[in-house]
Amino acid sequence: MIKIIIHITKFIIAAITALLFASCNFNVNSIEGSGNVTTQKRIVEGDFKKVSVSNAIDLVIIQSDSTEITVEADDNLQKDIITKVENGTLIIKCKYSSFGDVTKRVTVKMPVINKLEASSASTIQTERVILGEDIALEASSAATINIEIESDNITCDSGSGSTINIEGKALKIKASASSGASINAQQMQANDVVAEASSGGSVHVHPIVNLKAEASSGGSINYDSSPKTIEKTENSGGSVSRG
Repeated sequence: MIKIIIHITKFIIAAITALLFASCNFNVNSIEGSGNVTTQKRIVEGDFKKVSVSNAIDLVIIQSDSTEITVEADDNLQKDIITKVENGTLIIKCKYSSFGDVTKRVTVKMPVINKLEASSASTIQTERVILGEDIALEASSAATINIEIESDNITCDSGSGSTINIEGKALKIKASASSGASINAQQMQANDVVAEASSGGSVHVHPIVNLKAEASSGGSINYDSSPKTIEKTENSGGSVSRG
C-alpha cells in the first residue's frame, strides 16, 4: 500500500510540475530558428567561479587553464542570448522562453568551478572530469545536469521535476531531491553520503563508509552498496532501501 501511495504521489507531483512549466511558457515570447547557425566568442567583465543557465539553453562546461565563452545559435537568436557576470557568477539566459527548431548552445571553459546551476528546462553537460574541493550543483524547473566530478565535497540540490546525473569520486556528498526531482549518483563513489528525499523526489547513491538518509512525503532513497554505518529515517510514506 505504501508503494502504491508513493507512486501515486510521484505521478501527481510530476503532473503538477508539467502543468506549471507549461503555464510558464504560455503566452510568452517565442522564436523560430532561422536555420543559419552562427558562432560568437563572448567577452565578459569580471571573474567567475560559478555558472547559472536558464531558458532551455544547452550549456557545455569544460575545465581549462584559460577562460572562454562561445555561443552557438541561430543568427536571429544570437543577440538575445545574454552572458554577463554578477557577483562572481556567469549568468547565461535569453529573453525567449519558447523555442521552435532553434540552436542555443553555450560552451564555457573555466579553470575553477565552485557551482553550476540550471533552471527552466536548461541542460548542463561536462566534457572531461571536473576537479575541485567544494562543488555545488543545483537544478530546478525541469532542468538537467549530467556531470563527472572528483571533489572533496559535493552538494546536489534537485527540485521541481529536474534531474542530476552525477558520477565520479568524493569524500562527502550531500544530495537532496524534492517535488518529483531525481538525483542519480549510483556511479558516484563517496565515503560519506547524506541523502534527503521528499515530495516524490528520488535519490540513488553509492556510499562506501557512512550513509545518513531521510525520506518523507513519498520520497525515496536507494543505495546499492554496503556502507559500514547506516542511519535512516522514514516519514509519511518515504522509503530508504538497498537495491
